[in-house]
Amino acid sequence: MSQTYDPRHTAVLLVDPYNDFLSEGGKIWPHLEPMAEAVGLLDHLRSVVASAREAGVRVMFVPHRRWEAGDYETWDHPNPTQRTIMERHSFARGTWGGEFHSDFQPQPGDIVVQEHWAQSGSPPSSVRAASFSRPSTPRSRTACPRRAWITGCRRWPWAPW
Repeated sequence: MSQTYDPRHTAVLLVDPYNDFLSEGGKIWPHLEPMAEAVGLLDHLRSVVASAREAGVRVMFVPHRRWEAGDYETWDHPNPTQRTIMERHSFARGTWGGEFHSDFQPQPGDIVVQEHWAQSGSPPSSVRAASFSRPSTPRSRTACPRRAWITGCRRWPWAPW
């Protein structure tokens, strides 16, 4: 049985589609490559995004903050992921690793949520805020997705990135 979703109330969320995660040569890719290759991650992501756009489902990009000089240096208690980002400069602003993968670039009509510090760019707050700020539907409840398909690479607590 196939389930249908109203595209006016549905979105595909691309979480952190950075080159450092999803591209050969990315700083995190070596950790993800075996799993990504085994499950056909990139092909599935391409298919999901293409199908969503074809069906009129909005695509939303939910990026975490890209590293910049000085990040975390004054923090008393950065978590292990934040310490590793500080050491490796993962997702650095202005670098290839800190850009979205070439196959996952925002298109006209897509929404790019404001960058958040790592582990805080998730629904509902940032996505709801971005949905309400769409110029075509100002402050309209119909702009906020009721269903979302979240795509991206999960960060496991034991993984050193």
